Amino acid sequence: MDGQIYTMEYYLVRKVTKPVNELSTSDWPRLTGMTVSDNKIYITYYLTDETKKPSVTRYINKAYVAVYSYPELEYITTMEDERAAIAGSWNAYNGIFQTESGNMYTFSNTSIANGFTENSTKKAAFLHIPKGTTQFDDYYFDVETAARGLKPVHLQYLGNGKFFAQVSTLQSEEMTRWADKELKACIIDVKEKTVKDNGIRKLPSVISH
Repeated sequence: MDGQIYTMEYYLVRKVTKPVNELSTSDWPRLTGMTVSDNKIYITYYLTDETKKPSVTRYINKAYVAVYSYPELEYITTMEDERAAIAGSWNAYNGIFQTESGNMYTFSNTSIANGFTENSTKKAAFLHIPKGTTQFDDYYFDVETAARGLKPVHLQYLGNGKFFAQVSTLQSEEMTRWADKELKACIIDVKEKTVKDNGIRKLPSVISH
């Protein structure tokens, strides 16, 4: 090290107000992921009823992706898919990932341990969005079944279709809200649709709620 101190400065170029979706007065969107692909920005989110304390998760059994033009940030459409539950989870930013080709995968973990008020009836799963499109294709990966009934809770994309994942070793009925604990490490391959245990167990959560 040369002993110098380096700083980074950020500037707000412009502020743009755009709706995520047509929402009722009680529904509040919580963003779970964001990526830019082919001049479009894709945002995964879910809705909560903030008139209840604690807040209540709404419409849990469907994945949502809002799409905007980029850099104009003009609203294009909202994608929905009922094959999977809410994409991503609170404060984990694990809802959508872009691969080297510009194609995208959404991830739904459906776990009450990640802050939802209930477990979804859907399995934890990946869906696929081809580069530049505004529709899911027919790809579906039931990652929960591949993990022998366990739910991934946190992900990091490694490249070539592989993810490092923290997977809960608890069954759904053993989980409690905000308690993503008893984790193990796995490698998820969304191309081959496999989950491999890498032998590391009892990991602490990477996310502090």
